[in-house]
This record gives sequence, C-alpha cells and structure tokens, in this order.
Amino acid sequence: MSVISGTPRITAVAINKYIRKLSEPIMVNARLLGVLKAKGRITFNHDSSDIRWRVRYKRATPTASVGYPINVTFDLPNRITTAVLPWRSYVLGEAIPKLEKLIGRNDDTAFPRLVENTVKWMMEDFQYYFQRTLYADGEGGTYDIHGLESFFGYSGPVSSSKVGNPNDTYAGLSTALGGLGGALISGYYPEGVFDPEYAAWSPIIVDWDNSAFDVGTSATWGTNWRRAVRYGRTWLQALQGVDPDIMIMHPEMERAARDATDDIAELQVTAKSQVVDLGIKTLMFEGLEMLSDPFAPAGAVYLLTTDKMELMSMQSQLVELHKTTDPYATDTLMLDFFGNLRVDSPAFFVKLADIS
Repeated sequence: MSVISGTPRITAVAINKYIRKLSEPIMVNARLLGVLKAKGRITFNHDSSDIRWRVRYKRATPTASVGYPINVTFDLPNRITTAVLPWRSYVLGEAIPKLEKLIGRNDDTAFPRLVENTVKWMMEDFQYYFQRTLYADGEGGTYDIHGLESFFGYSGPVSSSKVGNPNDTYAGLSTALGGLGGALISGYYPEGVFDPEYAAWSPIIVDWDNSAFDVGTSATWGTNWRRAVRYGRTWLQALQGVDPDIMIMHPEMERAARDATDDIAELQVTAKSQVVDLGIKTLMFEGLEMLSDPFAPAGAVYLLTTDKMELMSMQSQLVELHKTTDPYATDTLMLDFFGNLRVDSPAFFVKLADIS
C-alpha cells in the first residue's frame, strides 16, 4: 500500500496556473489589452536591463553623375539612432489573516475557496487598473508604463495645416517636427515636401474639428469623423507606407459616429477577425476595425498599427503571484507586473483630437 506522507499546501505555482486560466475571459473587457493579445503583440521573458532598439531615421541621397571621370564622395552618414525605454512595474498586495483561515476550517475546501476568491478579486482589480494605464503618459517623471499618450503631446496646430504640432519626448527622442534633423522644404506638414528625418519620430495628430473637414453644418465629431479618419490614414500611408488596422476610441465617440451614419449607411459588424475571435465585437469602416474602450481618455480616438507595437513582460506571464506566510500565520499574496509598452516609432500612429 502506498503511503501519502503529507498533503501539500496551495503553492504559488498552482495559483499562477489558475491566474492564466482566469485572465482569458477578463480580456473581453480589457479592450486594448485584448487587441494586443489577439494580434500576438504581448511577449514574455525579456531579460535586458532596459528596452533598447535601433531606429533608422535618415536616408542617403544619391547625386547625379555626368561624364568621366566619375566624382564620388564617400561620406559616413549617421542614419541610425537608439531609442531607450525603462522597465515599469505595478504591484498589488492583499493579506489573508489567520482568523479568516480559522473560520470554517472544518470544511476541507474552505481555505482553497478563500484563496481562489481572493486571487480572483485581486486579478480583477489589477486588470481594471492596468488597462487604463495602456493609455497613460509614462514620460514627465511619472512611473506609469509608456502608454499611447506618451508620444501624442502637441503645442497647438501646425500653421495652415489640419494637424497638431507634435511636441513630446518618447524613448529619449523628440517627437517635434525636425527633432531628429531635416527641414521643411516647401508647403506644410504633412502635405508639404520635407526631408525624411523631419517627421521620422512624429505622430500624426489630426484636428477633426478643422474647418477643412466641415460638410456645411456646424462642426461636430459626428459630422467630421469620416473625413478626418480618411485624412489620417491617407497621410500615414503616404509618409510611412503603413495602414492602421484598429481604430479605438472612447464609447461616446463611437456612439456619436454611429448616430451620424444613420442617414447615410450603417456601420457593419465585423464578421470575422482576430479580435472578434477573442470575443470582442467590432465595427468595420472602409476596412478599418472600430471598437470602443471605456478606459480610453474622453474624446480620444486612436488609429493603431498594431504590428508596430508590443506589450513586453519580463516574466513568463503578464501578471505573477507571490505568496508567503509571516510569523503571525497571515498569508500575504502579491501580484506584480514588470514590463512596458513599446512602439517602433510614434510616426506609425495617428490620433484624432479637437486641438483648436
């Protein structure tokens, strides 16, 4: 007959397995987090001291060659710079005192249920907070992760243009026009002529309230949004050769956009996509998936190129649990995240805002 020497307690390993099971349905409510998961843009087990990547922001320029002998200048142009982000962390702790463990101790399942419920509530609270930070501004002395607002700062409109003037710092590099060098040759950004490096780190911030988008009535988001979205997509394609795949916004912005299409056409529910397969319903506008997120900032609309962004974790899962017992027999549970959100370049992203 085999002998069972002892019954092991619930371990952090077992609880981490439970967390992995628990986090899947929660993703439906965490819209931006769900998009990143659906698109395969969450990565794990990073171990570098910081997040560091090389950025090509400049092009070499050939010169016309006439006759012989051929006169060639061999320069050593600097086309590469380095972007650096720090790691960020969040922690959430909760205690289960001995008194709670003593209550109902004659029921063999009481303590496992207590731990299960505690972890479940902790996970819900953690993710409720965490999904809001995906939009946070991690620059300027804060300790939040570098969410979307980390590079969308602006200083008023660009003169004669339909966009805002980028004025921020992301990963140690200026997002300002000309911040990495280059010059505006003619016209105005983004429709003018300029050196490639002039806007290589600058996002497109479309002023949806610009009079150029008006349709003969008082300008509102509902009347202007279609033209403003097309403008942002057009110039993102023209300048960077990429097309956004997700438009995410505050629910009120989505409601106004849907109401405004009633007399024109109905926005169709997306039949099948990676995001829909995860359980998040989206709408389709000219091939662009639209969805709302209650944790997006009020009035915010973002056009995301998701293959240019990455939520990075230093751990084997997004949130891990650590469990200890102190000398007073109180069990302490701690959830933590170590990572950050990185984008290849702010120039791959568009925000629509009322900047007037």
